[in-house]
Amino acid sequence: MKILQGLFLVVLAGVLSVAALMGASSLKWAQELPSLDELDAYEFTATSQVFARDGTLIGTILPTVGEERETTNRIPVGVDEISAAALQAIVAYEDDQFFNHYGFDLPGIVRAFYEEFFGTSGRGGSTISTQVVKNTVLQNIRDDRSLERKAKEVLLAIELERRLTKAEILQRYVNLNYWGGNVHGLRAAAQTYFGKDPIELTLAEGLYLARLLPAPNDRHNDFRGTRASMREVLDKMVRQGTISAAMAERTWHENLEPRGWAVGYDSEGNIVSLERTGEDVLVQSSVSSTLSEHVLFAVRNWLRDRFGDNVVYGKGGLRVFTTIDMQAQQSAIEASLNADLPAGAQLAIVGIDPATGEVLAMVGEKLEAGVSEGEFNRVTQAFRQPGSSFKPIVYATAIEQGGFHQAQILVDEPTTFNQCGPEPWEPRNWDKDYDGFQTVREHLNRSRNIPAVKALEAATAVAVAERARELGYDVAPFCALALGTFEATPLTHASAFAAFANDGVLVESHFVSRVEDAEGNILYQANPRRTQVWTPQTAYIMLDILHGNVTDRNPFALSWRADLEGRWVAGKTGTTNDDRDIWFVGTTPSLVAAVWIGNDDNSSMARNTVAGEIVTSSRQPIYVWRDFVEGTLRGDPVSDAGYPVPEGIVFRPFDRKTGALSSGATVGAFLSSTDLRQQGLLPQITISIPIDTETGLRATIDTPPERIEIIDISPDAIEQYLPPTP
Repeated sequence: MKILQGLFLVVLAGVLSVAALMGASSLKWAQELPSLDELDAYEFTATSQVFARDGTLIGTILPTVGEERETTNRIPVGVDEISAAALQAIVAYEDDQFFNHYGFDLPGIVRAFYEEFFGTSGRGGSTISTQVVKNTVLQNIRDDRSLERKAKEVLLAIELERRLTKAEILQRYVNLNYWGGNVHGLRAAAQTYFGKDPIELTLAEGLYLARLLPAPNDRHNDFRGTRASMREVLDKMVRQGTISAAMAERTWHENLEPRGWAVGYDSEGNIVSLERTGEDVLVQSSVSSTLSEHVLFAVRNWLRDRFGDNVVYGKGGLRVFTTIDMQAQQSAIEASLNADLPAGAQLAIVGIDPATGEVLAMVGEKLEAGVSEGEFNRVTQAFRQPGSSFKPIVYATAIEQGGFHQAQILVDEPTTFNQCGPEPWEPRNWDKDYDGFQTVREHLNRSRNIPAVKALEAATAVAVAERARELGYDVAPFCALALGTFEATPLTHASAFAAFANDGVLVESHFVSRVEDAEGNILYQANPRRTQVWTPQTAYIMLDILHGNVTDRNPFALSWRADLEGRWVAGKTGTTNDDRDIWFVGTTPSLVAAVWIGNDDNSSMARNTVAGEIVTSSRQPIYVWRDFVEGTLRGDPVSDAGYPVPEGIVFRPFDRKTGALSSGATVGAFLSSTDLRQQGLLPQITISIPIDTETGLRATIDTPPERIEIIDISPDAIEQYLPPTP
């Protein structure tokens, strides 16, 4: 009896000692607990979502963590955005007593104490509430297998249950969990494994995702093991009355097939065939898009420049609304896929709404089916010479600065320019030929170089450079500026042309319209700058000339292949020395688009035939442009009406070669204030007057022989254009 009493006293002393030790430790640990206020302010990296202009989700930008900037795919989700079946599955797998306890599992705590003293391992009493605490405010000791961590988790979990509802706790849990690779949170997991939003998940899919925790990479590779575990949980749910037996059987017979697996089932729901597809679903690049990675890379770079890496990569969770039009972007993608280019050449396609400056589409490389897009977006990052496609800016400046008009005669002949640098400069035309006396319009149709330099001289290089800088080009005044011998991105070049199509107003090009944080607060709202670069009259006259560059015939202008049946089109080709770059920039009343083709190393492209045709700016870039524009405008009303005519514009017929007034000839737009008699138009005309019956003499108005053209003009027209009678 005394022995038993002694033994009891020893055990009691031990228990009391342990209790005293635990009491002292608990008091110490309680004093060290972090505040749950930190949970409310807890920030975790979250994936930013990118939307098209119509609200369609087109991709995500994944934040990065750690020194090696590993990507993290996480998109926060609310409980009301998750199917009840998926929530049911997660609770059944992770904590089937979640709705009955107050944050801790007492049997599990007993097991935890046993593990601490006897060195065994088990579940350890973890609940959904304790896991939320462990993954947030106790993250610094989350990997410790100690009694201290368990005690702190329980104490904080009890306080968490007091502060938050079960739904709020569950919401934090599904957003914090790791689902393999770089996938974090239930929304990213649902999209990664099943291509669905959480609200669309079935019970079977929810069970699969729940089974992946807490070892998703290994369990994703063990589909048979996951399937067996799902059967056990379904049976348990039936025993607990959570679901009916019929529901369990329907769930079991669902043909579950997560990405990365090809699975065959028999009529009993058993696996009969199973193989990996080779698709890597777990690790994604820094951007992911169902439409265009080039758009996503451009948005990501813009966000980094504006907000910094800490917001984009550290906090994330942004909602970015772009100006991208789904139909236009798909058309640009198809045009790139179908483009026939010289071997090794690349391309860029960009479309802009001239009235708003909104980028409707961009593709930054020659796309190949099944090949991912690279990060280098030539629309925004490639600086290339625009060549002759810059000439419209030169002529527009001359129209405003120098009083030029499209019927004005310039002489295309070998010319030495002595004011262009320390050495005389003798530019040549692309074909090393010269056209002599012709109008401005015809010289632009043929893309002649010497007349363009003469127009720059008339306007002054300083004036042309000033206008170019207003349009976004980074240039200095020099003579060769007339030939586009400087560098600009396709986006800048297209944006500059858009000013012609918008009454002379340049609207700053942009592809991000609004940025919101995770709470819906607006961080950025686009307010593009508007700059009146040209008068509406100058802009319209240039559009008229560029329209002629597409429609003029006999002889045809170089951009004639851009003509779209039933639609009004204007545009200009561009080629740089040695065929390093070929361009086409064109506009319809609702769209300005630019296409560039060239080698990335700035070497010359081979001029051998592509698809049976030689490589020139009047072919390959126009074909790509046509494919893009036709696809973008598909479904829009067909109209050959051009832009509205501003006040102060009149239309007059003239011969494109001689500038002579001519019935049935080209009708061009002119300033109403332009005195064509003083500009040399009338002296190019010879009017024959009937023989005087009394004297027998024929009265004529003489002009130099090389400019004589016999035409028939009505008496009213003669009266209009004859000099006033003294």
